Amino acid sequence: MLLAATLMMVTTATSWAQSTTEGTPNIKQPDQENVSAQMRDTWEAFKNFSVEQKNEAVEMARRALANLDEEIDEAQKEIDRGWQNLSQEARLEKQETLSELKDEREELQAEYQELQAASDDNWEEAKRRFGSAWQSTKQAWRDLTAPNPDTE
Repeated sequence: MLLAATLMMVTTATSWAQSTTEGTPNIKQPDQENVSAQMRDTWEAFKNFSVEQKNEAVEMARRALANLDEEIDEAQKEIDRGWQNLSQEARLEKQETLSELKDEREELQAEYQELQAASDDNWEEAKRRFGSAWQSTKQAWRDLTAPNPDTE
């Protein structure tokens, strides 16, 4: 189960930046339905970890966060490379959505730390809170990678 769950987390994070879509030059666009399904599957696998499997769950989350960080860095680079092709409005929107994504990532990190520190008594609540932060981060990623028809 650990291998399958880890694979789903890694696949999810890397699929967030699969292909490009018209509208926003050089910004990688995910297949939204594929990402949604993978995120759901990842969360389904993750939430089934018992407190006895805490170490495996924390490791799976750590790997997913590392992959997410790489994808955020790549998204920043892609935005920077396409900056001149974006209208002023699109630039502001990308800056704002990237900032929101980074804020969500910080919240996810805080929940990850709570997950690491969770005891038998609060394991389920820590998983729920991490899952909620995971979903918020996923939505922030979708917002950032949504096609933007307002380019010059």
